[in-house]
Amino acid sequence: MNIRNLGRCPCPRCLIPLDRVTNMGRPRDMMQRRTLSRVDDIKRRNCVKAAREIIYKKNKAVNSTAVERLLQEDSLVPTMVWHLVSQ
Repeated sequence: MNIRNLGRCPCPRCLIPLDRVTNMGRPRDMMQRRTLSRVDDIKRRNCVKAAREIIYKKNKAVNSTAVERLLQEDSLVPTMVWHLVSQ
């Protein structure tokens, strides 16, 4: 999973926004790390897929408004990682 440089959520493991980083190490921070953990779910995959379609099929820039609208909230980047499983 890739994280956007200087994004709203700087942690690669959770979705704690930058303005809450000052709570780091406190009990509330530990709770939020569990409740706001990043998950590679279908919602995230669909956002990345839609952003990639806008970039590659509609020839829009990576930092275009349409792409930013999809990825900015969770500090995502339009990168997909394919895992090959040997059989």
